[in-house]
Amino acid sequence: MKKKTRRKIIFAAIFLALMIGHLQDYEYHPEYEILEGEQAYASYRDGDIYIGDEEYLECVNCNPEDVLICDNRTALDSNFKIYDSYRIRDKEARNDIIEVLLRYEEEHPSRWDRTKESMRLEWYVHNLSHDLDLNRSHASDVDLDNYDEQAYNSKVLRKIFKL
Repeated sequence: MKKKTRRKIIFAAIFLALMIGHLQDYEYHPEYEILEGEQAYASYRDGDIYIGDEEYLECVNCNPEDVLICDNRTALDSNFKIYDSYRIRDKEARNDIIEVLLRYEEEHPSRWDRTKESMRLEWYVHNLSHDLDLNRSHASDVDLDNYDEQAYNSKVLRKIFKL
């Protein structure tokens, strides 16, 4: 077996093992608070979560641990874009933020439609891609769009075997 092919197989096996281990059944126990009358939408274990359009987010005075999320749910491909998502390393914090997005969608309904598991997987793969320096500029922010609900898994697997 060629050395390059062997490396691809080893990388794919490690990647899949990490994904499977990371995506084990998880019970959500959100540790966040929806804020009322505050500038931020919610507060979670590490800071505040600001959700709004780009114009709103440009005016936000936030701390480094706060999360900025652009609400692009009126776009052709509805999405929430989490800026600098690679900084959020803690799985529990990511899960809390996903819960906040789902709560926000309940309060402000749109045609955006994502499952918790698909968002967790996409965010995880973005962080892994950022860590491995694979298309780092694209992997810095995660955009949880409707298109990726159906297509993300198969696209990722195709890319793994085309390394």
